[in-house]
Amino acid sequence: MSYNQMSVETTENQQTEVKLPNFLTIAELVAATKISRQTISRKIKSGEIPNVKVGSRVLIPTSFIIGLEKEAWSNVKKVG
Repeated sequence: MSYNQMSVETTENQQTEVKLPNFLTIAELVAATKISRQTISRKIKSGEIPNVKVGSRVLIPTSFIIGLEKEAWSNVKKVG
């Protein structure tokens, strides 16, 4: 099967119902999180952000960003 024939699997964010690719590039993660490229690169190097290197490209699993969102919501204190 060639690369062009492969289907791109997606992850669906259940809160926004948006389908996301399973992996993001550093540039896409920067755009999605508004975290600086330097900070993301430093956290990748330290092992805080999971990643896989394919050739010269560094890819971050989308589940990482969804995990950040879940963590943020779990830290919100309920009022009332």
